[in-house]
Amino acid sequence: MLRFKKFLLGLLVTALVWVPSGARAKEIVVATSATVLTNLPYWVAIERKFFEQAGLTVQYVVMRSDLAVKGLITGDVDYNQSSSSVLRAAAAGAPVVTVAGIFNRTFFELVARSDIKSLSDLKGKPVGISRHGASTEHALRFGLKANGIDPDRDIKMLAVGGEPARIAGLQSGTLAASVLQVPSNLFAHKLGGHTLLNLGDYMETLLAGAGTSWRKVEQNREEVKNVIHSLMRAVEFMRERSSEAKEIIQRKLGVDGNVAQSILALVVKYASRDGIPSRKALENTLIGTPFEGKSVSFDKFADFSIARELAQGK
Repeated sequence: MLRFKKFLLGLLVTALVWVPSGARAKEIVVATSATVLTNLPYWVAIERKFFEQAGLTVQYVVMRSDLAVKGLITGDVDYNQSSSSVLRAAAAGAPVVTVAGIFNRTFFELVARSDIKSLSDLKGKPVGISRHGASTEHALRFGLKANGIDPDRDIKMLAVGGEPARIAGLQSGTLAASVLQVPSNLFAHKLGGHTLLNLGDYMETLLAGAGTSWRKVEQNREEVKNVIHSLMRAVEFMRERSSEAKEIIQRKLGVDGNVAQSILALVVKYASRDGIPSRKALENTLIGTPFEGKSVSFDKFADFSIARELAQGK
């Protein structure tokens, strides 16, 4: 425990700690890169005591995804919510593995100014992304191509930074449209914008779930199974007990009821029922890496055998 405290102090991260009663529960550390909507299955599993019922006490820690991957390797972190980061690190040779993909679609939307009525109206006009090579660009490219728009010829793709800058661009008129996600898209709507495309409908990708070390899978398979099972219970809870899930969103993200409802609808829409992403989602996760477009054996980077066992009731 002392080693872990020193690890957190050295990284200057913020820890959100939940400790249930019962000394026999095993303590695990789960890392997330930010307080965002993809945290919801973990929040639900903690608050509804699904982890506790599986004999686990969770320390939910906010840290950069690259540091979380290093923590998986050293053993200071047990699980990383950013399964995409884990997959890319595994492809680069790290001894880590993705074991569940809960969200396998991007949450981005293409939001336009009020005078842009259709995708064809975007031709020749500036469209904002965060930066070139980022997930905002990849999601935009997928969505535009699927609708007959050439992102290299038909629009002017501009890297303008974070979501506040992209919203400001819409408001000032310097951008015709921008890639945004909840709740920024809803704020842009209040300023007169509207959604042209739900980009998640066009791009499968490994967004969030659970990654761990190969050592953990080999030496403590039952623990991994309990973690995945708790998360899948949380996903089912979100679908069946929407009012309670909405209350958790409001409290955790500090949003009003309408925003919370929009977040919940999107989360439920894209949440996997079994934690098993498609091969296409895995391939798209490697876009922008040296492995893009290459034949890859994902058995070296991902192991969904435990998720499959759970889906089959084993």
